[in-house]
Amino acid sequence: MKNHVQHCFDVVFMQKTYLLMELRPDPELPLKFFSLQLEYAKRVAHILKISLEQALMEFTSFWRRIHDPLVLKTNKTEWSFDPETPQWRELCFRINNNQLADIVAYELYLRNNNSTEAEKQYFGCFRYDFISQVDNDHGVIKIHFKNRDNSIEGPLSKERQKARRHDLKRMFEHISENYPEAKIVKGGSWLYNLRSYQRLFPKMFTANMKVEEIPFPRTSGIWGQFLNSDGQVNEKMRCSFIQKMNIAKSSEELQECFEFKILFPSTDIEYFYSHLITLLKHNSGRNQFAVRHTTWFAASI
Repeated sequence: MKNHVQHCFDVVFMQKTYLLMELRPDPELPLKFFSLQLEYAKRVAHILKISLEQALMEFTSFWRRIHDPLVLKTNKTEWSFDPETPQWRELCFRINNNQLADIVAYELYLRNNNSTEAEKQYFGCFRYDFISQVDNDHGVIKIHFKNRDNSIEGPLSKERQKARRHDLKRMFEHISENYPEAKIVKGGSWLYNLRSYQRLFPKMFTANMKVEEIPFPRTSGIWGQFLNSDGQVNEKMRCSFIQKMNIAKSSEELQECFEFKILFPSTDIEYFYSHLITLLKHNSGRNQFAVRHTTWFAASI
């Protein structure tokens, strides 16, 4: 039998679903993704004695989600968390006029999130950004992952491990041809908590990962752990999270509600080339990638 909290959540969610029937079908993120964050913000506001608007800004990904990411990137305001943008002011205005915060945020997300994957080059489930300099590091490759695998096993299953390594091989072949000056590979995701993800990379890459510092809940990445590979909210993780959240009594306990933190791996790109060459040796024959980078790697150490 469902407990009272679960029952109330389901009833409210069904009411919200009816309100959204006229909105765009099949969005990338589901309404429950926003509803879960709203429940967390309410708990934060109660414990820390702050307004709901402040809690939504500092402890959810609402600000990032209701803006067009391409506009933010163009204006270099991706991490400004400016409370004076038209989108954020509309959110607060409508909340103060008794509209449901998750409904409003979801509607603004559908309206303003005009980003497209068409401009992004994927290699299976992976893509990358080349960044000339990050802090003191030059020639940085930033790895990104998105589930683009339609198999029933799941993108990080053992059955699909070979496919993911082939994705990486193709991607680093592209990097070697287009950015030979690349020196460092970096990542940043909750996925690095998973052994099934770590095993795809050289051990040096995940050996000494840094943990994202607070305030981490307002970044988009941390909330991704609540989504299944099909893009829907993982009910088991959601229920566990709500249980922890409802008994939390301090900011520290609120932070510990998240099972996974964002981890940041980093290593020299030579380790990736060496790692991929080793994997290729298990396949029949040797392709040009292995020949070229066996020579390159030997000459660079």
